[in-house]
Amino acid sequence: MNMNDRGWKRQVRWLPVLVLLWLLPFPLLAADGDDAQESVESSVQPVPASRPPVSDKKARAELQQLMDKGLAMLAQELVSTGTFYPFAAVLGNDNEIRLVGISAAERSAAPDAALAALVKKIKTLATERRVRAAAYFMDYVAQRADTGYSQAGVRVELNHRHPDALSVFVPYSVTSDKKLRLLTPQYRPGKNLTFDMK
Repeated sequence: MNMNDRGWKRQVRWLPVLVLLWLLPFPLLAADGDDAQESVESSVQPVPASRPPVSDKKARAELQQLMDKGLAMLAQELVSTGTFYPFAAVLGNDNEIRLVGISAAERSAAPDAALAALVKKIKTLATERRVRAAAYFMDYVAQRADTGYSQAGVRVELNHRHPDALSVFVPYSVTSDKKLRLLTPQYRPGKNLTFDMK
């Protein structure tokens, strides 16, 4: 499937549109089953609920770190196939970043259902206090306000336990010499999908 096969996508501004194609060959991203969740669960210990919150500045720096890591990992896949499966990058309480994907069965579901499965997996880890920040990466097509044309991009939902939540659209293009060119990201307030804020 190539970039011209995106006719089934809804080109509605700021609604997540996922393309379910071949998953990035991430070393830590589960291709089948719950391997990624098990990897995170076995290597990140829960912390007491009394852990003090981080500052706004630190929370934003951690979210930026997650976004940078995820974009770097999917660059090769965007250049070679023009799309990617949804995945998440999570920051554990040990300050390690891990990538989490969805199972093959979940990838064949409708885009909204695939995203819901990913959120459910990360939310479980967050409830057990195994992660303190998460970034969800989705293939996305937006309609440009200035030209009315479609713009390929990556939508990133950034969530932090702090609490903090941002929704980011990162437009991109692929150059003639097969390099990914990221354009100016657009930041908006987001919804915290991961952490229950009380």
